[in-house]
Amino acid sequence: MNFKALFFSSIAAISMTAFFVSPCTSALAESSVIVNCDFDDKELGKWATFGGGGIALDTSSANSGDTSLKVTGRKETYQGPALNCDDLFNPGDTYDFNGWVYHEGDSVKTVSWTVKYVDNFGNESFAQIASGDVEPGVWTELSSSLAISEDAVSSLIYFECSDANIDFCIDDITISGNAAVPKQEKTVEYLDEYNMDFENDTEQWSSRGEMRVVHTDEYSQSGTHSIYATNRTNTWNGPTTMISDKIIRNESYYYSAYVMYNGSEYGDSHVFRMELQYSVDGAVTYNLIADKNVKKGKWTEIDGYYTVPEGAENISLYIQTDNIEEDAELTADDLMSYYVDNVTIAKAGLVKKNNNIRLAVIIGCTAAALAVLTVVGMLVFKRCKKNSEALELVSIDAMTRAFNRNAYEKKAAELESDTEKLKTMYFALCDVNFLKYINDNYGHDKGDAAIIRCAEMLTKIIGKSGSIYRTGGDEFVCMSRKPIKDEILRNAEAEKKIDKGYPFAVACGFAVYDSELYPTFSKIVSECDKEMYAHKQKIKSENKEFSRQ
Repeated sequence: MNFKALFFSSIAAISMTAFFVSPCTSALAESSVIVNCDFDDKELGKWATFGGGGIALDTSSANSGDTSLKVTGRKETYQGPALNCDDLFNPGDTYDFNGWVYHEGDSVKTVSWTVKYVDNFGNESFAQIASGDVEPGVWTELSSSLAISEDAVSSLIYFECSDANIDFCIDDITISGNAAVPKQEKTVEYLDEYNMDFENDTEQWSSRGEMRVVHTDEYSQSGTHSIYATNRTNTWNGPTTMISDKIIRNESYYYSAYVMYNGSEYGDSHVFRMELQYSVDGAVTYNLIADKNVKKGKWTEIDGYYTVPEGAENISLYIQTDNIEEDAELTADDLMSYYVDNVTIAKAGLVKKNNNIRLAVIIGCTAAALAVLTVVGMLVFKRCKKNSEALELVSIDAMTRAFNRNAYEKKAAELESDTEKLKTMYFALCDVNFLKYINDNYGHDKGDAAIIRCAEMLTKIIGKSGSIYRTGGDEFVCMSRKPIKDEILRNAEAEKKIDKGYPFAVACGFAVYDSELYPTFSKIVSECDKEMYAHKQKIKSENKEFSRQ
């Protein structure tokens, strides 16, 4: 997967409100050293990872002093340590760069120092600062001068190595030149609702990775125009827009978008995903808002609620097709072109208020009808009962009869603020394995059957002791007042052995409240997710014939 394009619009836009005055960076007078990092103070400062892997201070080798910065766990050549420079550089100015690099590989490796720019339109470009062949066990200097692009509104420097399988270190990083002119603080006015109908232009939606986003009048959900995502090279490619200045952190928002695709080369239905990408403390996360199976030739709404945490930066909303197993062969369906129209972002409270107004109107009409139609009281009673059932269904997933994501978000907010309830509950995350394989080889009906089968198994186990929530296409969250780990694992193993015409397995993760390790609901769910992922990889390794989802 080309994550060099994927790191895209997110980490490069990390915002800081002043020059670095962290332990490894300082902003002095003009024509001075504006970055000076030797890591001997045992602080990472604002250094983060670019694209993946991890960074840590290392005392086993240093160019000077006793500490350097080491990058580990790399899977792609471009991955390495990165430093955001938004408030360091003046566009158009020239800066002097100097740094030292080191590795303990088995041969000479090429290490490069690169700067990434983002312009006003969200377009990305890269320029090499310096590059050199580095002998094993020898600290090697990289040094050069570079003029910062006139169009840059955001910039990021990072180191990369030609061998994705080795760890490497950096030390004594200095950048000299004119200190950046302080940027005026921007006052953000958050609206209650944003509506994007693309009637006049793309409304600052751009390409996520190597693809194109086109403003078109060929199809539209309403009006005359939409945006068209085409020339995609990966499943994660899709239209994206930055929304950091549109939403308030720690407040629930409702997201909605209409999607449509057509073309004889594509299947009759395909799963689409609406997601948020953001970074917290330099770590980038990808978060599903909602996914939906879209029928070819039919505009379909994808919608859901999500609360972005405090401290989140570089928040982008994007729409893509369903993910597939890494390294799996991409098909025409995986890279299909599609249309997006009528995107809405609204405060959840506003949506609920509007729903309450509608409900009040319904109740008012019902009351008037009761006053006038006393003779048909039984009929009115039945209708009220039907309305009550309809309101209940707002929180129920139609396919599995489990609670849906809307209900889960509400419950999650409740538990996040009530530690006492957490102490008496048991939690599990469960995910159906091989769903993509089932859909591709046995049809979507079997895929739906596998999801329903999982839901029914969990419902039978949880019973009246708790609740089950379908939070994604094939993912469920279980909450119970009784221990559930052993029973879920035992039933999942038994169910796997029952042949219903397709492979079936459920990956599971479990956690309970712990005042030191898992003191909040979000930390409990994170631990469940981590354990579930490990279980999922174990199942895949034991069933490689079904490894493509």
